[in-house]
Amino acid sequence: MPSSAARQPSREPHRTSGAGAARQPAREPRRTSAADATRQPSREPRRTSAADATRKPARDPRRSSLDAAQPESRAPRAVDARRGLLVLTNVLLFGSGACALIYQVVWLRQLRLIFGASTQTTAGVLAVFMGGIAFGSAWLARAAARHPRPLRLYGLLELGIALGAAATLPLQWGAAKAYTSLGGTHALGPVLGPLVQLLLAALVLGAPAILMGGTLPAAVRAVESHRDPARRRIAWAYGVNTLGAVAGSLLATFVLLERLGGRGTLLLTVAANLAVALGAWALARRASHRGPDLEIAPSPRDTPAPHATPRGLVLGVAAAVGCVFFIMELVWYRMLGPLLGGSTYTFGLILAMALLGIGAGSTLYALGPARRVPTFTLLAATLAIEALGLAVPFALGDRLAVSALVLRAFEAFGFGGLVTGWSVIAACVVLPAATVAGFQFPLLIALMRRREGGAPADAGALYAWNTLGAIAGSLAGGFGLIPLLTAPGAWRACAVVLAGLAVAVCVTRSRRWPAVAVLVTTAAAVLLVALPIGPTAAWRHSGIGAGRRALDESSNPNQIAAMLHAYRAAMAWEADGRESAVGMLTNDGVAVIVGGKSDGNAIGDAGTQVMVGLLGAF
Repeated sequence: MPSSAARQPSREPHRTSGAGAARQPAREPRRTSAADATRQPSREPRRTSAADATRKPARDPRRSSLDAAQPESRAPRAVDARRGLLVLTNVLLFGSGACALIYQVVWLRQLRLIFGASTQTTAGVLAVFMGGIAFGSAWLARAAARHPRPLRLYGLLELGIALGAAATLPLQWGAAKAYTSLGGTHALGPVLGPLVQLLLAALVLGAPAILMGGTLPAAVRAVESHRDPARRRIAWAYGVNTLGAVAGSLLATFVLLERLGGRGTLLLTVAANLAVALGAWALARRASHRGPDLEIAPSPRDTPAPHATPRGLVLGVAAAVGCVFFIMELVWYRMLGPLLGGSTYTFGLILAMALLGIGAGSTLYALGPARRVPTFTLLAATLAIEALGLAVPFALGDRLAVSALVLRAFEAFGFGGLVTGWSVIAACVVLPAATVAGFQFPLLIALMRRREGGAPADAGALYAWNTLGAIAGSLAGGFGLIPLLTAPGAWRACAVVLAGLAVAVCVTRSRRWPAVAVLVTTAAAVLLVALPIGPTAAWRHSGIGAGRRALDESSNPNQIAAMLHAYRAAMAWEADGRESAVGMLTNDGVAVIVGGKSDGNAIGDAGTQVMVGLLGAF
């Protein structure tokens, strides 16, 4: 009995096959459920996922081959559509940048007609304009980070800018009436007068300037992507916007203001700005998903891991480079005026060249590798290269003055040839440092990379600090550094400050061997501004830009060198003031040179000076 009872379970399936066939389906799940629960989970996902991925569409008799191909074709179409929206958004950013620069040029010109054309007035108006942008960038960045439709917010901001710009026309009339009724600076005094100017300028420009500051965070929110850890899309947006500013500066300087005047140019720009606002609104309606309007669906593994970033260092560098760059803009205006002439065209050309370099540098950053990791070593390298870009034109010195003298021959081809020669000289002086500065801005945004608020908050904070640094540079350069150090001295100081920043970033945050290359570049920049004599009287007081010096076909290197030495020896005294550079030459009588042009000669202008003394008698 015990043996048959022991063998019974093994024989039961063979003895009662019919009953077993009937009972097995009921007993099999109970007998194998434990094994399935313990052994199958490791194998089941691999077996079923492969089947689902490869066999399921083919086994479904109700689906055609076209239906089976739809999931594969929809994704590329969606990606292409969103990339098309990204391109259209960049087109809008180009138009927005052009409108912003035209506004700035027109407002600056109109308010100088009210307050006067002094450096103090210009610096005050620019400080109000850039201060509004800084405040708007920091304040509206939070709204851009939370808004579910950033393109719609961008369109609303552009609409507000257009309406605010249109409102500046009656506001300018009211500001002119109020300022003249108060008696101007002569009646208000040297302290109260500038304060009244700042207040009236803020009333005229404040609202549109604040809204302009919010457009960059909104645009960043619209184009950002988690698949873009280096934030190349932001670089594209910033670069395209800056290139639009180049177009706006050139249009305003060479075409619009001359043909339409200030009021007509402003109204035309308002119409273009309204078109940008409507285009942004239309693109926002086409975006059907929530969150960033142009986002290509991210993968969790593509999201960069949070890391500790010294935000104070990044924001401090942003403010410092903004301050240095704006001081250099003032230096470029002061130094290139004697070579290119002190006309409105040359000033607009210098501004356009600086913006062109910034846009080109940002575009170069966007063209870099998609998986590039932004590092502080790269930041230190850009600082050192920017210092070198300032040092090389300084070291060339009077060679650039001779080049400008040679390019004056293009005047034979008319105004276009003259502008071409100006552009070559301005590019040699401005483009190297400006291009590196444009590369730095998206790099600094990529180095921020905080989670709270995301890219809009990073861009807003960085833009605000950079603009505040620019305001400090405009005030310090116009009222302190250039009169104190002279324009060449301020040029040297800016190169040394950038070199010092590069060394500081290297010492605190960089690795060893890349830091060595950065330090070598920094040392080269410092030597280039310390050892050469730089621009001399032959550059600053020879009247090249005014067309009072020319080279004939018989000129040879020895004659050119003799001319340069003669100007240096005849320079009896020179200084830089708030408004212009002044010098005294003694090579042909005593002549007073202001901004590269002779304002009086003791011999050549003697008759005029004598007759002026007799005006009182008449």
